[in-house]
Amino acid sequence: MRLTAYDLLVTTNRTTGGRSYEELRGALERLRSTSITTNISTNGTRQSRGFGLIDNWEIVERSAANGRMLAVEITLNKWLYNALLAREVLTLNRDYFRLSGGLERRLYELARKHCGNQAKWKIRMELLHKKSGSRATLIKFRELLKRVVAANCLPDYGLIYDAAEDEVSFYTKNIQKLTASLAD
Repeated sequence: MRLTAYDLLVTTNRTTGGRSYEELRGALERLRSTSITTNISTNGTRQSRGFGLIDNWEIVERSAANGRMLAVEITLNKWLYNALLAREVLTLNRDYFRLSGGLERRLYELARKHCGNQAKWKIRMELLHKKSGSRATLIKFRELLKRVVAANCLPDYGLIYDAAEDEVSFYTKNIQKLTASLAD
């Protein structure tokens, strides 16, 4: 996949100054070294497999005037490439890249995965803490979550924390979908 560095920075809501181009190089290297391990069942056989998100990257063009990268080429992992072709990868709202905190990003990812096409999803706080991967204590996690709930900053989704039940409800901000689910 070949794309301009500028378009990649703009799409991911990054600035387009000189430092951002250097940070892009670091981000590509982190993606290349990110390793995923999963077990996949096919034809009745379960296989464990490890792979990286991208196989490699290359800066293929530089500006003659200032040496700034103009284009990058990224070779996707075969598994990711096939998943993209089959449309088996969830899309993200572009505003996801504007979320500043790791917890907010992870909560959005969980909402996107579990709400999917349904209007709402509930989860016990203890399980949400585990699914989030947060290293904070459960007590601190509750406090952090309450701030996210109050900020209402997740694109496409809202959260409600029920202290009595110690559970969190995720819901779509799509009024038509939410209204239809309440009628059911």
